[in-house]
Amino acid sequence: MPELPEVETIRRAIEPYIVGTEVTDIALADPSIAGPDGPEHLKAAIGSPVRAILRRGKHLILVLERNRGIVLHLRMTGALLLDEPRDGARVRAILSFSNGSRLLFNDMRRLGTLRFYEDLKPLLSRIGREPLDTDFTADQLEASLSRHRIPIKAALLDQHIVAGIGNMYADEALFQVGIHPMKPANELSHQQVAQLWGAIRDVLQHAIENQGASINTYWLPNGERGTAHDTFNVAHKKGAACPNCGTPIERTMVRKRGAYYCPSCQC
Repeated sequence: MPELPEVETIRRAIEPYIVGTEVTDIALADPSIAGPDGPEHLKAAIGSPVRAILRRGKHLILVLERNRGIVLHLRMTGALLLDEPRDGARVRAILSFSNGSRLLFNDMRRLGTLRFYEDLKPLLSRIGREPLDTDFTADQLEASLSRHRIPIKAALLDQHIVAGIGNMYADEALFQVGIHPMKPANELSHQQVAQLWGAIRDVLQHAIENQGASINTYWLPNGERGTAHDTFNVAHKKGAACPNCGTPIERTMVRKRGAYYCPSCQC
């Protein structure tokens, strides 16, 4: 959290303010956000025009000239705001632009990252397929899953297999097709993979239409909240009645990550 729908919502919201401007300053209140490269490395982006804003998986990318870029990863509690945050916020970095716009990187748990890349290609080559792209097919998903005996929930969270899916939307997609989160990925039938492929796309697109899920720390850049969580069936609903059969939703751990599911509908 934030996952693909939240990052895509942010991308669409900030695009009109940022594209076509120049980066005029990058101020770090928390230098650790810059990682091992250090704050000085980020200064190379100052003065560069922003050609486009892309999203790859959970990464938000400000594309600069010569295939360079500023890459933001919000991790667990990061949010990008166009206005001053509310009381109690923790702004770790502020990006300023030539038209007066600012992006405030708020991050309560200090897990998010802000990096400058001289060449974006190596980063992009490491990220898995985009689940909403037209070239992402059920056959490709099946080929990827067939190579893994890990639980299907863990496979969906592997950003080298499919980009952008996190806990919430993996749970929702698996519920939609009645697959237990612990089922080995390579044991899904051809029909199950085809149904899962469709469910992934449906769940993600629906969440984007509702501007993401504001479970706790996710905010839109204008400070408003998304509403995708209002239609969740199982995610973050332990003990609630399954909307299909009424059985209480359960939570289990899958490789140190929580998974919500219906023990009756997903077996």
